[in-house]
Amino acid sequence: MLVTATVELRQYVLDHGGSLFVRCQRRGVPFLQATTNEPRSLAGYEVFVVEEMLVLTHLPARRRPEELHLSLEGRRRKRTVASWDGCAYMI
Repeated sequence: MLVTATVELRQYVLDHGGSLFVRCQRRGVPFLQATTNEPRSLAGYEVFVVEEMLVLTHLPARRRPEELHLSLEGRRRKRTVASWDGCAYMI
């Protein structure tokens, strides 16, 4: 899996602890959730190093994307966004 991140996101993550956690939120349509807040347990997370930041992913093993793109969106309130092969939800 190729993990890419924008320069703006990398700086945001480094300013907020240096780690980004990406997981599939399975309520209704399975969306990707990306946050700098550490989960209660890191069991099942896979670690990637992108530039100087750590990206920890907890995604279904049999339906992994070819590319995971990470970016920062929002003007007033910045939020981290993960997209799975170009989509914010699993296909």
